[in-house]
Amino acid sequence: MSEKKGGNLKKILANTGWMVFDKVFILILNLVVTVRIANYYGTLGYGTYQYAVSVVALFEVFVTFVDARVVKKRYTSENPEELVWNATITRMLFSVVSLIGGIIYLLFSGEKGDYYAIFLVLLVNVIIINLRFGMQNRYEYLLKSKKVIIAGNIALTIGGGLQLLAVSLHWSILAIVVITAFSSFLSLTIVYIQYREEFGRLIQGRYKAGIVFSLIRESLPLAIAASCAIIYSRCDSIMIGNMLSKEQVGVYAIAVKIIAVVQIGIAPVRESVYPKLIELYDSDRNEYEKRYVQITAILTWIYILGVLASFAVLPYAFRFLKPEYAEAFSIYQVYVIGTFFMYNAGLRAGHYTLINRGNILMYSQIISVILNVILNYILIKTIGIFGAAIATGITQGVSLTVSNLFFGETGREVFWWQMKGLNPLYILKR
Repeated sequence: MSEKKGGNLKKILANTGWMVFDKVFILILNLVVTVRIANYYGTLGYGTYQYAVSVVALFEVFVTFVDARVVKKRYTSENPEELVWNATITRMLFSVVSLIGGIIYLLFSGEKGDYYAIFLVLLVNVIIINLRFGMQNRYEYLLKSKKVIIAGNIALTIGGGLQLLAVSLHWSILAIVVITAFSSFLSLTIVYIQYREEFGRLIQGRYKAGIVFSLIRESLPLAIAASCAIIYSRCDSIMIGNMLSKEQVGVYAIAVKIIAVVQIGIAPVRESVYPKLIELYDSDRNEYEKRYVQITAILTWIYILGVLASFAVLPYAFRFLKPEYAEAFSIYQVYVIGTFFMYNAGLRAGHYTLINRGNILMYSQIISVILNVILNYILIKTIGIFGAAIATGITQGVSLTVSNLFFGETGREVFWWQMKGLNPLYILKR
């Protein structure tokens, strides 16, 4: 048993290590490329691009109707190939819905020129990304994220180099977006080649309505919750663009981009431990609770140390940006407070999925998105761009922590697990 646990721990640590490497690599690459792009195209060009990214994200919510955690729960009860096939096909159908919805929006938006073209390319990019959903999900479940990470990093490196070349050749901002879509396609191709070599032909399953509808049915509350999270994370940029200007969107987007400096620890830990938490939940509930609190404490203190480091390092990084982006660091200092709640509640969504209480996520996120829109409207109107950062922080606190208290004993239990995570001593508990 101890050997099995040791093997599991090694797999988890190796998978987490690869995912952390991926996040750090992407972070450094993005910072280099983003600084060059933001400086060259200025707040207006870069702001227009980021405004389009935020609007496309609203249409992208349709793809969440097949939730990755729900799919992972099915690998023990379904044929893996058929699960991968049906999950991918369903994601693709929802991606097409996103495309159609986005085109209808464009027809009535009144937008012209670069924005129009940028928006269409970003919609196509959504389809390309979701083509690899099933393959990526299976690799994550098997703790083989290395496969997807290598593909993504190769594609991003080539794409980043091409984007820097585009800037040097004075191409329009549209070229940056086209290269982004090309990078996504390159990553898809590499993942497919690896998957085919390891598991045989990708298309081995057949369409099964039972699998599809059960995935959608179980994903529904999680999808609504995820959609609300996307809306309240993107509506600030959209409202800034409508209430202030696209130049201000460009400044705000830089602050949001560098939030990744302290957010790199969430996904690697969460995704790596989730398959093992599923096993623990089925076999030993007491051990499951102990590990849940321990991992929550680890995530919470990773955040605290990461933020302290970012406050020391980022002022130097901002010297590479034009003065017109100077406000972005102050916005970041406000915005990053909300990231605390993301770390402290890192396992929350997975837990509610395991116990089939995705409705808790749905209701808490619906309340949060309404709160966020109201706060954004009031605070942006009264104190400008900083108001959007404050609104996001308050919303994240309500959504990820306070809301637990309103969902009976189940919610209160998770609330206290998160409170225990504030104590660093839980990190050392065996």
